[in-house]
Amino acid sequence: MSPEGPDPAQTRPQRRRRFDAVHLWTTTGASLIALAVSLYNLVVLHRQPDVDVALPHVVRLEPRGPGGNVHLFLQPTISSRVRAEDVEIITDTELRLLPADPKVARPAFYWDESGTYSYDHASNRLSYQRTADPTPLVVAQDSPQQPTLLFNAHTWTVGPGRYEGTLVLHRASTGSPIEKPFCLTVSAAAVRTFTATPERTFFELRDDVPGTPGACYTF
Repeated sequence: MSPEGPDPAQTRPQRRRRFDAVHLWTTTGASLIALAVSLYNLVVLHRQPDVDVALPHVVRLEPRGPGGNVHLFLQPTISSRVRAEDVEIITDTELRLLPADPKVARPAFYWDESGTYSYDHASNRLSYQRTADPTPLVVAQDSPQQPTLLFNAHTWTVGPGRYEGTLVLHRASTGSPIEKPFCLTVSAAAVRTFTATPERTFFELRDDVPGTPGACYTF
């Protein structure tokens, strides 16, 4: 005679208990995963935006502006790489320029205005137009900013030598500003060129001249 098989009346409750246990753990696991995702999204969306600032390869100098002023034009790229519910507000910008030679007067630049350039093909000349007062800049992930900032130094004359510069951006979210260092070199020949040209003449200074990686802005 063959042995008797398991009693169906006993195996059905066992299977039911195993099914209920698996279902419970599956439901609990899915709920925990959903909670973790919700908490992650909450943290990500409510964190402060992380702002990056990149300096351009070109700055423009107007060494003989009206009224004896010197204008320096800088167009940084201000962006946020992370997704956040809040936006960052750049409340103010500063330009610090420190001559390496203590005999050269230190300029006191301030953010005068923002503007834009236009190019005249007939005259092969670049012109600048004012577009805005120095107002706060709103930066979000989907709206990076590339303002053309005009910094003005009253009654200062550009002298030859090396200058250590810093672009400072003050932000509303924190008391710690963003600082981007750079350097600028002006040769004696460049100063003679500045002096010999008419007022309101722009000069391009670049930091990406081939063969000089990481160089200062120079004319």
